[in-house]
Amino acid sequence: MVSKIFPYLEVEPCKYRFRILNGANTRAFTLSLSNRRPFHQIGTDLGFLPAPVELKFLNLFPAERADVIIDFSRQEGQEVILKYGAADVMQFRVSANKVKEVSSMPPTLRTFPRRAESEAVRTRILTLNDYYDYGGKSMMMLLNGTRWDKPITEKPVINTVEIWSLVNLTTDVHPIHLHLVRFQILDRRPFDKFIYNQSGQIHYVGPAQPPAPNEAGWKDTVRAEAGMVTRIIMRFEGYTGRYVWHCHILEHEDNEMMRPYEVVASADQAATDSDIPAKWCIRGAVSAK
Repeated sequence: MVSKIFPYLEVEPCKYRFRILNGANTRAFTLSLSNRRPFHQIGTDLGFLPAPVELKFLNLFPAERADVIIDFSRQEGQEVILKYGAADVMQFRVSANKVKEVSSMPPTLRTFPRRAESEAVRTRILTLNDYYDYGGKSMMMLLNGTRWDKPITEKPVINTVEIWSLVNLTTDVHPIHLHLVRFQILDRRPFDKFIYNQSGQIHYVGPAQPPAPNEAGWKDTVRAEAGMVTRIIMRFEGYTGRYVWHCHILEHEDNEMMRPYEVVASADQAATDSDIPAKWCIRGAVSAK
């Protein structure tokens, strides 16, 4: 990756596709165009959205990705700046040459079924915690009140579906990233943090808020907003073994806001594996002669 001061890109007056990654360690970006024209988001972290979403502002937290289409047609000879608030991020220099635009924005992209909550075999309540010193300064952040090196407490079974409810007890927005899986956002809902801290019970204080249209695709990073319960649903596919989930603000994950989880074999699979002779090394398929 190469960093440039005041970067620019020369473009033709037609549609361009950009894949944007927020690689910052802490900062969230709200991006817009200087001419205030809308653009379209067509994909999220892990693929296409069901349909293009028209936006004037794109919010990206650390590790989130967005696939976007910017249309420079009818802007010949102009300069368009990608903005972050009042700051200039990048300049587009639109050629004065006429270009015949042959592409069009499709009404649909890639349809896929929404996971039903009834598919889930388990719902986990997982907290995001902040701990302060006597001066009110944050000293440590934890996931589910547990340090990194403590025993693993989340052990989903391979090829099963779970719902994870992320209960944000802090005052920050945390981009929570899960390794291995892709998930869908179910909803976010405000709750009373005081009641939870006193009793451990979730008392909702408002209706559930569905994900924004540009969050309706497959994700691996989700904004867990302060004072909200953010629910995600996923199927644990692929391989058994140990993986991690963490806040993608680097200062937070380095300050204990990271936990391992383990995808385990089903009872049937474990029984089948136990029938394999002990003389075989399963992982390498090497005989122990």
